[in-house]
Parts: sequence; C-alpha cells; structure tokens
Amino acid sequence: MEPILQLPPGLPPHRAAPQALVATRVIAEWPQGTFLENLAVLDNGDIAVSVLSEARIDRATLAGSVSTLIQLAAPPTGLAMLDGALYAAVGEPGGAEPVLWRIDPQTGAGAPHQPIAGAIFANGMTPFDSHRLLVSDSWQGRLYLVDTVAGTTEVWAEDELLTRAPGVDFLPGANGVKRWHDRVLVASNGRALLIEFAVRTDGSAGAAQIVAEQVRVDDLAFDTAGNAYLTTHIGHSLDRLGIDGARVTLAGANEGLAGSTACAFGRHDNERKALYVSTTGGIVLPVDGILQAARLVRLDLDVEGYPLTGTGST
Repeated sequence: MEPILQLPPGLPPHRAAPQALVATRVIAEWPQGTFLENLAVLDNGDIAVSVLSEARIDRATLAGSVSTLIQLAAPPTGLAMLDGALYAAVGEPGGAEPVLWRIDPQTGAGAPHQPIAGAIFANGMTPFDSHRLLVSDSWQGRLYLVDTVAGTTEVWAEDELLTRAPGVDFLPGANGVKRWHDRVLVASNGRALLIEFAVRTDGSAGAAQIVAEQVRVDDLAFDTAGNAYLTTHIGHSLDRLGIDGARVTLAGANEGLAGSTACAFGRHDNERKALYVSTTGGIVLPVDGILQAARLVRLDLDVEGYPLTGTGST
C-alpha cells in the first residue's frame, strides 16, 4: 500500500530509540483503514476511543468488546474526562470552528457544549484544573484554555515552535498535550520537538522550552515519577522519555503499534500500571507497505500513571 503522505527530504527527522520492550497485549481490533485518533479512560475503566475515519466515539471494554458510544456528524479528535463527563473536540480540521461536546460516558447521550472559539484544528486535549481543559490547535500553534463552566476560550500559550514546520503543512504543529504538576508538555509534531511550559503560580504559561528534539510525537502520558510516554504515529512505537532525557522504545510495530496515535494509563486498582495505546494500523505510512488493523494495545509497566486531574496533585 502506498503511504498517504510523502514525507519531504527536508522534514526534521525522527530519530529511532534503543529498544527496552515490555509485555504487551492486543485488547481490541478494528478493520483496516480505521483511523483511531485519541482515547480516554472512563470512570468505570472502559476506554473511549475517537474514531476519526468514521466520525464516532467507540467504547472498548478491557475484555475486548467494542461498541459505539456516540455517532457524530463531524470527526472527533481530542478526548478528556472532566468532572464525570467525557468531552470531545469535534470538527473538520481546517473547516468550521470546532465544537466541544459533552457526553455522558455511560449512556452515550451527548450534545454540543460550547465552541472552541478561535480554533481551526482542535486536536490534543487534557484537564488543566477542575473545570478547564487545555486544547492544542495544530494549525495555529496555540494552546487554548476552555472553561467548561463559564463557556469561554482563551489563548494560554502561543509560540512559533508549536506551528507547522515550514513547507510541511500536512503535518500538525501542536498536538498531544498533558500536565504534570506545574509543567505542561506538548508535542510539536511536524518539527519533531517536545515543548515544555511552566505553569506559573497564577496559572499562566511560562516561556516555551525545548526538552527533546528529533522525536515526532502524536500524544503522550505521564507516570507519577514524571517520565513521559510518547506515541510516535509514523514512527510506529511507544517510547518513554525519562526525566533524565533518555528515550527508549517500549513497544513497536511488531507489538501491534503500527500508527500509534494516543495513550492513557488505566485508572483503577491493578490497571494503574497499564498503558493503553490506540493505533491506525499505519494508514499514513504503512509498515513495509502493508496496512494493518487498527488496534487498542495494552502495555504492562512497572510504575503507575499520573492522574489526569489537571490540578498538579497526585
């Protein structure tokens, strides 16, 4: 199969990391050609998965069953749980202004909650505090704070490092984003950078700092020690970036991670050391030219995930 995207020779490179493989298990599969974009672990332990290619959100159980949670009229990208509700960024990238949907994670009932005002391509999303979400705009190189109570949107951070790489408009700029204590880490996909912003005491953003180069990241998650876990999408791997800056690959295409897009830790009992990863099967750049099934894969780690509360507390 031919790749969807032809990567230009001038693209900032993605450097492969040494392997330190962990135990993995495929939880669920979708047909070839399914683009799984993001995921969020629900309060009951099930996993919500945004299916970009089908404009819907699925629910996967840890036993492997998959069902439709909600069908939408436009593609969902970022997902996040906040105050018992599932929020989804919904909209055609580069089309009309994206909308934040609020969805009941048990029944699947949902409705538009508010616009993500000013955004063009709302992508990665994570809790910032008890009532606000941090949302990346992959086209404009911005991070927005979306207040789900006041219904407002404001620019939290904006930097050229988060914009699309020059001459590579088809790859996102700012993409996956997560908060760990008073630190926000965001992937700048096309530029193959990881960018960090300090969260100041008043909640505003510090200056952008490059923390890793030559790593093309779609999404990420933190463990309680501050190590970051990175889905590399066209790199077909799940990598760990240690607090010392060293990066290793914990699973790759042979472990089912062709086109790895998003990751999240389990939230209950023995699931807190389980990292769940969604994939596309390699739609954008198939491994050895062969498209695989889209998958939800579990990695067994030796450390617990950092809770996605956005408050900086563990």
